[in-house]
Amino acid sequence: MDVSYFYTFKEVVKWGSYTKTGEVLGYAQSSVTTQIKKLEEHYKVKLFERAGRKMRLTQSGEELYYYVEQVLSLLDEAERQLVKDDNLRGTIRIGTGESLAAYFLTPYIKQLKKQHPQLQIRLESGLCPNLTEGALEGKYDLSILLDRYITHPELMTIAVREEKLVMVASPSHRLLQKEFIELRDLETETLILTEEGCSYRVLLEQLLTEEHVHVKSIISFSSLEAIKQCVADDLGVAVLPEISVKEDIRSGKLIQLPFQGKDMKLHTQIVYQKKKWLTPPLKQLISLLTE
Repeated sequence: MDVSYFYTFKEVVKWGSYTKTGEVLGYAQSSVTTQIKKLEEHYKVKLFERAGRKMRLTQSGEELYYYVEQVLSLLDEAERQLVKDDNLRGTIRIGTGESLAAYFLTPYIKQLKKQHPQLQIRLESGLCPNLTEGALEGKYDLSILLDRYITHPELMTIAVREEKLVMVASPSHRLLQKEFIELRDLETETLILTEEGCSYRVLLEQLLTEEHVHVKSIISFSSLEAIKQCVADDLGVAVLPEISVKEDIRSGKLIQLPFQGKDMKLHTQIVYQKKKWLTPPLKQLISLLTE
């Protein structure tokens, strides 16, 4: 059995189309069809059935896909293990949050890329729960996230640094007149929050619930820049990682409010599967981050 058929099979599952699979892999559609037929002949089952314009797995196809995923994962792992330390090519997959991608990780990724120009670095942004799940499932070689310290029996967690959360407002905001701000002061305010599931939104919502504080209104954005612009335009206040607003505070675009909520700190941390073999580039990136 030619193992390349498994990669073709996996791509057909992904795209639901022989034509699209051929385009992605650089094959003629007829070649894709032939490879799938050879798999069907070998296992004596039908792997796909047509659903509208797309191909979908039969029950037998789903069962084969389960094993193909494991086989290809092992083959990829073997390939990574056999790469020499002085030939740092290949691809590393990193999951991280927007705030870390934009305001923390860039110099380290740049340094790693400078050392190994042929290394492919795939950096994907997501919410912390998805990043943790991605590390568990092997979607990412490692995840770098901003959250409360992660503990999981199947994950290795390396704390990089503690991150402070700050409350920011426009330079003309009325709360600037107060010497100290409590959660109760937010009841008449509009909170500008990140999307649901974001670690610092979850933390703030938990604190508000514990203190039985109900804010007047909430505006949500998935973009940090959109949140900061709305705050600068005096549409409300926001609680964000200090690293993401340092320059805005320094320039006077935003003002940090005198708020010291309990436990308003998170950790930048690296998580990956305990059983994962770390390639030299991954080890170097971890070293750069922890130094």
